[in-house]
Amino acid sequence: MTADQDVRHTIEELRRTVSDLHAQLTNYELVVWTAGNVSARVPGQDLMVIKPSGLSYDELTAESMVVCDLQGEVVEGDRSPSSDTAAAAYVYREMPLVGGVVHTHST
Repeated sequence: MTADQDVRHTIEELRRTVSDLHAQLTNYELVVWTAGNVSARVPGQDLMVIKPSGLSYDELTAESMVVCDLQGEVVEGDRSPSSDTAAAAYVYREMPLVGGVVHTHST
C-alpha cells in the first residue's frame, strides 16, 4: 500500500467512524435536530472529516461526510460542511494532539 492509499484508507475509516458516532449523539440525547456534530483529524495530514450542514442524523452515511483542510475549506464531499467547521479547524490547528472534536447543543 502506498502513502496515498494509506491516507485514502484512513479517510474512509474516519468517514465511517464519524458517521457512526453521530448515532451516539442521538442515542444519548445530546443533540436536538441537527444541532451538534463530531469531527476527526486525519492523522499526519492537515485534514479533518466532519458532518455536513443541515443533514439529519438519520440520513448520515460515511459517504455524506465532508473532508476539509484545517482552514475549513472543502477538499472532498458534495455538501457544505457543518457551521462549526471553523471552530473545529481552529482546535486542530492550534492543538496538534487533538484527534477529535464533539460539539453539542444538548438540552
